[in-house]
Amino acid sequence: MKKLISALKNEKGFTLIEVLVVISLISIMASIAIPGYSVWLPNYRLKNASRDLLSNFQLAKLTSIKKNCNCAITFSQPVLGTTYDYVVFVDADNDLEFDAGEEILTKILWTSYKNVLFDTNLGSVNFASNDDGLPAIAFRTNGLPVSNSGAMGMGTVFLKNTRDKTSSIVLSASGNIRIP
Repeated sequence: MKKLISALKNEKGFTLIEVLVVISLISIMASIAIPGYSVWLPNYRLKNASRDLLSNFQLAKLTSIKKNCNCAITFSQPVLGTTYDYVVFVDADNDLEFDAGEEILTKILWTSYKNVLFDTNLGSVNFASNDDGLPAIAFRTNGLPVSNSGAMGMGTVFLKNTRDKTSSIVLSASGNIRIP
């Protein structure tokens, strides 16, 4: 009998009750966390899209200074049969229009951010249009923005997610880019 009791004391593992308690605790924690996650994720994607657009504005500005040529951002730009939400490119002929042979720095579709899109209620993109009728802005070699007319360029891009949370990226006439 003593051998049986000492053998049972040396057994390693979990009892069925211990396993059921752990499973119950995990279930309770998951039921609390999942609703918060479903609210957090769309907002995270919107912030990520906004920050990436801000970074791509800065990329265009820095590229224009570094390469000593205009660098443009055009919205709703078709490239090889696909219409991208925006394209950043080196504008060799300074017309704010993407032409074959011009170097593309990046091209973005909002689908890569899942459920982020232009906010048409707030005006979507309010940059002046180029001759193709697409909203566009370029940075001169001194880093200042210019519109299609040659005047100082400025404007705002409005984004939203599926939960109707909005974000905006503002470009001032002095070349300051910010998310308010």
